Amino acid sequence: MRATGDEGGVADTEREVLPGVRWRPVVPDDAPALSVLCRLTGDGGGDASGRTAFPDLLGDVYATPYAHAYGLDGASFGTLVLDDEGPAGYLLGCVDTARFEAWREEHWWPPLRRRYPRPEDGYEGTYDEWLLRIVHAGVRPDPLWAQHAPQHPPRYPSHLHVDLLPRLQGRGLGRLLVDRLCAQLAAAGSPGVHLGVSAANPGAVAFYRRTGFTELDRSATGHTFGRALSSGATSA
Repeated sequence: MRATGDEGGVADTEREVLPGVRWRPVVPDDAPALSVLCRLTGDGGGDASGRTAFPDLLGDVYATPYAHAYGLDGASFGTLVLDDEGPAGYLLGCVDTARFEAWREEHWWPPLRRRYPRPEDGYEGTYDEWLLRIVHAGVRPDPLWAQHAPQHPPRYPSHLHVDLLPRLQGRGLGRLLVDRLCAQLAAAGSPGVHLGVSAANPGAVAFYRRTGFTELDRSATGHTFGRALSSGATSA
């Protein structure tokens, strides 16, 4: 996966997108910042630092793999958002979720399984339980993105997630980020992108409805949204 910039090419320079706000592609050295941002937005959009026993666990599941998979072919797209106070948000995504999960199962999860305890080792019923289950069980293939026969390709093989600190919310930046990534994914040939949203984060649910996503599934704990993409689009 490569962190990509405008027009689908690799770019290493920052660009101002709003007054005082810049973005640039994610690079491997951004992993610590991604981990912190993930934790600060990991409790329904709020700070999860007081709920987890493992400060890096959220990031290890949802954010830092995208930085460490930088060299993997397959098109991973990450954008880091910065303001005058430093890193303030990100958008992370992947063209081929099946390929990404195969990489994680082979390279990412094994060392983490040695580092983190199993949920049944005293963490059942805690905030960390579901994260530890992902670490030790991996991510099961889902019809939205699992590899099928060529005549039956998945409609939403790509995925994304975006997190912004409160100081950057409400300025239209989330929409800019999502539109940028959707254009990049479409230019890379993806027919659709999906994401999951916690039911405990109604603001995010409303945001994705406003930005062209359709609800594909719902459970007691969350929602799955998808957005069809038009191939040939260019990134903003």
